[in-house]
Amino acid sequence: MGNHVFIDFGHEVRLTGNEAVRSVYFNAEGSTGRKLNLQTFSLNVYGSLHLMERSGTDYSLVGSSTAITLIDWIYPITGAIVFRGNSRTVVDRASWSAQNTRSKFTVIFDPNPGQTLVVNSPFKSTRFVVRSGTLVQRRNTAGTTICCTFSFNDQVDFNGGGAFGELVVESGATFISECTGTGATLSILQRTNAIPASLFQVEEGGNAVLLGNNPVAESMNFQMEGNVYYRSNSGNQNLLRTTMAGTRQPKRYHNLIFENNAQKLLTDSLFLTGDLARLSGGNLEEAPTFLKFEGNQTQQVIGQVFDYSQVEIDKSGGRLVLDSDMRIRTNFFQRNGQVDFDGHDLHLNTDGGGVYDWDGGKWLNLNTLVYHNLPTSLHDKNATFPFEDAYQGGVRRVRLVGSSPGGDLSLRFMEIPGANWDPDFDDNDGSPILYQLNSYFEFSGLSASTDPIELRISAENLIVDDVDDLRVVSNGLAAPGIHLPGVDADTLWARRSLEFGELNGNSFTVGSFRPMSILPLNWVHVEAEWEGNRILVAWSTANENGNEKFVLHRAKSRELEFEKIAEIPSKGNSEGIQEYLFRYSEKLEEDAYFQLEQVDFDGKNSFSEVFRLEGKTWKEGTSSKVFPNPYVSGEVQFQLPSFLDPKEVEITVFGMSGERHFSLHLGSSDLEEKFSGLPKGIYLIQLEAPGFQDKLRFWRR
Repeated sequence: MGNHVFIDFGHEVRLTGNEAVRSVYFNAEGSTGRKLNLQTFSLNVYGSLHLMERSGTDYSLVGSSTAITLIDWIYPITGAIVFRGNSRTVVDRASWSAQNTRSKFTVIFDPNPGQTLVVNSPFKSTRFVVRSGTLVQRRNTAGTTICCTFSFNDQVDFNGGGAFGELVVESGATFISECTGTGATLSILQRTNAIPASLFQVEEGGNAVLLGNNPVAESMNFQMEGNVYYRSNSGNQNLLRTTMAGTRQPKRYHNLIFENNAQKLLTDSLFLTGDLARLSGGNLEEAPTFLKFEGNQTQQVIGQVFDYSQVEIDKSGGRLVLDSDMRIRTNFFQRNGQVDFDGHDLHLNTDGGGVYDWDGGKWLNLNTLVYHNLPTSLHDKNATFPFEDAYQGGVRRVRLVGSSPGGDLSLRFMEIPGANWDPDFDDNDGSPILYQLNSYFEFSGLSASTDPIELRISAENLIVDDVDDLRVVSNGLAAPGIHLPGVDADTLWARRSLEFGELNGNSFTVGSFRPMSILPLNWVHVEAEWEGNRILVAWSTANENGNEKFVLHRAKSRELEFEKIAEIPSKGNSEGIQEYLFRYSEKLEEDAYFQLEQVDFDGKNSFSEVFRLEGKTWKEGTSSKVFPNPYVSGEVQFQLPSFLDPKEVEITVFGMSGERHFSLHLGSSDLEEKFSGLPKGIYLIQLEAPGFQDKLRFWRR
């Protein structure tokens, strides 16, 4: 690996195993002939590649030669040149070119961790792989400006005249391109001037950083499964595109991340399975843009005003989490999945002329829904609003069926734990209301109208003996309008007929005129508190009948992702009050929330309200912290709870896609090197010790 190799005129080297060299110099004169037969092996290069020609009795480096277009001078496709070692330029404009259209080898960039390799000249092969570290593809401005384009063998043996050649960025590696523009000397990759490459792939956990304002990659297929950063610092930066006939534009991303001061110009459509993040700099300008969130992972929208022309949410799992209001100018398609608004608002159809189309899914922590420019005909597709009930469980859907005068509609879901078992009021038809949920919906901002409307509220996850017992009531009094019998169609619905204008300024919730029609027992009291070094959960019930057991669930955050803790048998049937106590030990540094599930012998179940763990934790100390955060360079420090021995704490760093970057103990001497070697982005740090686990969000700038 410390020696240079010169392959002179008329000579060919054949590998019989994997070999290592420093730099390789190839004679590129006239009929120099084949130079390197890799067979099935790898030539590990710790320096660079060069072309040379004789000048008298001496040699000089050259950046081009027609001789290298005549024969397969580095071959075959089963062999590889692998660039290893530390940071450096591996091919330079003064001594390399992509003129050899017959290149038949694979190029792998695999430097030491944290090191950067630079390509400063166009490069041709059959496949490029960025395996580790960072690879920089330069835009060379010495003389005529060129991009150091990656291109591929154009012999008809390889897919005839069709797309051929791959650029793959593997997990943990970073590819940075300065290229901007179209053509063989400006694009990121292509096969020839008229034929695209076959694949540009950023694997899960891989990173592609695009610095040019007009990045072009002439490829037939794009698989952006990792993190793609748009990082121009001035002007307007377009998203990656292709210009050749028959290619499909790259519109599918996993994590799509924007940084630096350039305005980012979005395409007409984007399909995301990961995060959409603006970490710094210029605004995001839509095309107008159709934006779709899909897949089964939790996704985040970070650092931007969410204001798009069209949005579709079709998630098979996970959540979409917002850090601002969601504003949709025209069409919103809610197909499936959970949207966590984190206390922000949702504005639909702000420009008018759009469609709200609901098929499924649910909304959590939504402050206010503002439905602009209401359609005149309301039905299950355009007027179903799926608010998730954090306390009772299930989705508390609101549905309007009938006519509207247009205008706007504002709707809030006021979530209050538990239910009122003694409302003490009658419905308008004289029926006594003996039960109502404490949570309620509140309409406002509506146009006055006498148009008839049917209001429905779902009773999902509530145990209903008879759907006819369901009522729509106001909060503590009869609702306006006339009761309609409940229906059990796609879910259990309480229904009310009223005039459209009577929705305005009124509250609505689920009620019943039979006390036992919704919950089989009355939750009299629930609480959880610290008792020394143990947790005490206490509850009392009334009117237990046919109850088999209670299941205790615990969540460690306000996101209320519950885990089962224990099962406690019922004390049996009773018309009076029965008291229950359950004690257990668990180390908890943060807030904790509990919910009790009651299960009947016939399998029916119901839930208590969610209640918080009260009192002071038995452990002294503070929660975990990492600083500086955001982090640029230098020492990384951790603040830990006082009961922990730092030597026992192991740190694991994960990317936002779940890929593991490294694990080491807190006292490791490699801590600073590992953190400073992380690519820019957002990470999750997991801290683990015997009986302890914590997770911290970390930003590497």
